[in-house]
Amino acid sequence: MDTLNTIAVIAVLLLAPLLALAQASRRGTRRRNPPGPAALPVIGHLHLFRKPLHRTLARLAARHGAVFRLRFGSRRVAVVSSARAAEECLGPRDVAFANRPRLPSGRILSYDWTTMGTASYGPYWRHVRRIAVTEILSVLRVQQFADVHEREARAMARGLYRAAGGGRARVELKSRLFELLMNAMMGMMCARTYYGEEAAAEVSEEARWFRKIVEETMELSGASTVWDFLPAWARWLDVGGVGRRLWRLREGRTRFLQGLIEEQRKEMEKGAPNEDPEACPDQLIRTLCISSLEAGTSTSADTVEWAMSLLLNNPPVLEKARQEIDACIGQPTRLIEATDLLKLHYLRYIIMETFRLYPPAPLLVPHESSTDCTVAGFHIPKGTMLLVNTFAIHRDPELWDEPENFIPERRRCPAENLGMQIVGLALGTMIQCFDWERVGEDLVDMSEGSGLTLPKEVPLKAFYEPRASVAHLLSGIQ
Repeated sequence: MDTLNTIAVIAVLLLAPLLALAQASRRGTRRRNPPGPAALPVIGHLHLFRKPLHRTLARLAARHGAVFRLRFGSRRVAVVSSARAAEECLGPRDVAFANRPRLPSGRILSYDWTTMGTASYGPYWRHVRRIAVTEILSVLRVQQFADVHEREARAMARGLYRAAGGGRARVELKSRLFELLMNAMMGMMCARTYYGEEAAAEVSEEARWFRKIVEETMELSGASTVWDFLPAWARWLDVGGVGRRLWRLREGRTRFLQGLIEEQRKEMEKGAPNEDPEACPDQLIRTLCISSLEAGTSTSADTVEWAMSLLLNNPPVLEKARQEIDACIGQPTRLIEATDLLKLHYLRYIIMETFRLYPPAPLLVPHESSTDCTVAGFHIPKGTMLLVNTFAIHRDPELWDEPENFIPERRRCPAENLGMQIVGLALGTMIQCFDWERVGEDLVDMSEGSGLTLPKEVPLKAFYEPRASVAHLLSGIQ
């Protein structure tokens, strides 16, 4: 009997590894990994990293499917390019994908991943989001800031009118839009404009400086550079100088933001503040301010520039928008106001169609899986970075007729929000106040830039001329 027991024990010991291997093999057959291109040793698919990245990933999706896998260095990446799979990731699987990848650029630019767009889900993220929504993004707050947005849209129109001298002139629009939006965001956060009250004939140096800071930040953020996926020793060598650029950006932004904080603190000291300043430390204020300023200026300016480019390439749409505004306002005794936007349906269709063709975040902000999960039947391991290609989804021929064409009539009325109000006022004021023409016979270049947001590769330049019917309003705008 002892001999038989010994034989049985030995058999179990010998068979156990084989049984475990068989079970693992069966589990492996049940786990269906996403398809993807062949990877190279060490670098993975970094050799495929071409800008703009959303276009590169759209081409790969056409070859490998709506859900496919990549490897950026040692980091696993899942790319989603269909509405159904994106809805699954951000709906039923939203908790699994609630985290953000801790990219090295985020540690530098986002103060150790403490901004709302880089912090992972948890108590801190909920706290930051609550403050942002309550103080800036709520419907009530947007309505309260309507006069600020109207004032700045009119200030831009006045500046364009003066620069034109009542006649025809040429403008590079992005600079004017950026100054408008910077003033609007500063008016919301600090109850004042950052630039002078009088619209200058030339764009201020401060606007140029901050615009450069924001554009460079967006260029280097959100999985936009190979540098984020290099080994630590390669990032330390900093070939190409990306690390130095990131630290220089952080230092410049910190000086700017700290100056605003100190200025506001002095204003508070003149009164009798009731709140404990320690309840909102400088670090938290900086993260809230930089997120609001960069998102509020860059994405909105890009959207208006894209919209104007589309309108210049589609004059009948521009004329229809102008007719709607003229019919809504009636006799030109005033300029467009925030309350008019609810009645200007076609203008809002134009903005939403612009969002479709040129989404402010073509790859969304990257997510990361906090646990193993399944998307569209594919196994996604814990720690996988998720890139949702909204650019590709918005141009999917299975969802849209003529997906590459600008057809505002396809849209429905969108919900009100901060972006819609400020973009609507800026675009509506330019349509109401000026006649616009392309520079030359060629269509406006619609090439896309790269980065976290979606800028135009070639800035829009156009001719404009004040409309005679509103000249009296432009010369006396308050």
